[in-house]
Amino acid sequence: MITFIFVVFMIAIYLLAFKGYKRVDSAEDLIIANWNLPLPLVTWSLTAALLAAPFYFAAVDSGYFLGGWESFATMGGLGTAMIICAFTWVKPLRRLKGWTIADYYGIRFADKKLGAYAGIIMIVAFGFFNAGALTVGGAYIIQVIFDIPFWASAIVFVILTIVYTLMGGLWSLAYADVLNGIISVLGILTVTLVIIFTNQGEIFNPNWWDVNRLFDQSGADFWILYLVLALGNLAAADLGQRVAGAKSPSIASKSMIIAGLIVLIVGWTPGIIGEAFKMLYPGVENAESLLLLYPLDYWHPIFAGLFLTAMVGMAMSTLAACYMAAVGVFAKNIYLDFINKKPSQKKLLFYSRVAILVCGVVALYISISFEQVLAVAYLAWDIIFATLFWPLLLPPFWKGVSSKAVWSSISAGLFVYVVTLFAGVPLPGEGGLLWTLLQEPVFFAVVISGIIIVVVSKLSPPNQATLDAHARELDKTADELPTEETFGGDKWVN
Repeated sequence: MITFIFVVFMIAIYLLAFKGYKRVDSAEDLIIANWNLPLPLVTWSLTAALLAAPFYFAAVDSGYFLGGWESFATMGGLGTAMIICAFTWVKPLRRLKGWTIADYYGIRFADKKLGAYAGIIMIVAFGFFNAGALTVGGAYIIQVIFDIPFWASAIVFVILTIVYTLMGGLWSLAYADVLNGIISVLGILTVTLVIIFTNQGEIFNPNWWDVNRLFDQSGADFWILYLVLALGNLAAADLGQRVAGAKSPSIASKSMIIAGLIVLIVGWTPGIIGEAFKMLYPGVENAESLLLLYPLDYWHPIFAGLFLTAMVGMAMSTLAACYMAAVGVFAKNIYLDFINKKPSQKKLLFYSRVAILVCGVVALYISISFEQVLAVAYLAWDIIFATLFWPLLLPPFWKGVSSKAVWSSISAGLFVYVVTLFAGVPLPGEGGLLWTLLQEPVFFAVVISGIIIVVVSKLSPPNQATLDAHARELDKTADELPTEETFGGDKWVN
């Protein structure tokens, strides 16, 4: 029965993907949906991304081993990041007519090399490592449904996702995510309500939800998980790719806020589920897959099948968005900006689809090598947090940020993070919560990156082209629909 439901669900997904395929005639259609996604499509696509099945599994794992608040940290951090994004870079990026988040760096600072530099970091973090983590989560679901080895389930999951992505790109994601998002939210709430009503007395343990411990040294686990996502995920290329296709800056911002609120509302559920699973499945070493076993053990096969296949669809969506984000950077910030500035539409579309295949193969290799969701995902978010956080957060509010400062900040953050990851943070002794956080390589690197961007901006002010771009990113009259096809502010020439 579960296999049958899975096949029917996949047929529905591919029918929606085919609807997107019919709208794809160019690389713009594939990667940014020709700047034409309406509010409902963008909102549900973002919701499905934020409730990505692998990350939800990881949140349940945190709830199983660490506590309710540590479990909330993953989902709560993602939801918080979306709301912060809505009030920082989302409208400026769309006003500048950026194709990717990397375009924000390139256009805002009138430096295409800077856009490519930031974009390469995004490709590695999201196109490879984050995509690898998502592949692990999707493979878990396929493994449970078909009872096949992990490596085989990973291959099946990647093939399903690549074909779906090749068909319609961002259009396919948006159409399918309406189905994925609605069913997934309902499924998660259903699991939670069933657990609440059938496990009374075994959940809501005060020690598991103790707020006081968040504000001493024992709260470090929560803040590390939460802040890396709430702040480090501001430059999430997969989320940015979705809003880059929105019809207008206002639609992009509104969709971010709505999706973020939905995730914050649902964000408390993994803690309850993880707490209950400690009683239902005691003594496991890895709790990431328990959410898949629970419906099989306690639900009717029809409901279990619907939930599991919805999880597959949600994981496919977020993985596809990582592919599209990496491909967008390759197509715009590398190929168009430096290799061939005037390719035919067919050639650019072809190379974009080849790049999707490359991302899929690399992510598949990473997933089979690590077989963990959270460890690989946090490596991606750490890299983004340490390098791209300040250069994305400050410029919309401070015109004094210069191109040299952004170059220096990104490079310093990357260097410090890599060095301290292996050699440790050079801070002595122990202290309270803040001191404990600073001894984490990612937070130490973020502090250094922030100091560098301020100091270098003061020493080397922005040029006139950078100041002009800042004026454009604040121009509210640009919130209307784009009137011509452009590539990051440059007219498209066929």
